Amino acid sequence: MSKRQHHQKRCPDCNEWFDASLDICNHCGFEHRKKIKKELQKRRDLSDFSVPIWQVHPTDPIWLQIVKRPIQVVQLILYAIVAFFIYLSTACAH
Repeated sequence: MSKRQHHQKRCPDCNEWFDASLDICNHCGFEHRKKIKKELQKRRDLSDFSVPIWQVHPTDPIWLQIVKRPIQVVQLILYAIVAFFIYLSTACAH
């Protein structure tokens, strides 16, 4: 047995086993991560990798900027609380 073992995955197109680290089946050429790559590219195009908070644009009227800033702070505090509970649940699971 070799030192490094590869995980195997079954191709939904040809039903053959292939190395799961590959993007393309070496038997039929089916591209397995095509849907995932398409979604990632769509998110990159939309700059959707950031935490979804209200954006304060320089073109917003001053009253709207004043209203949006506290909302951003509250959103970040809520994200921090959720992250803390996720941390606690994973830390207590061990």
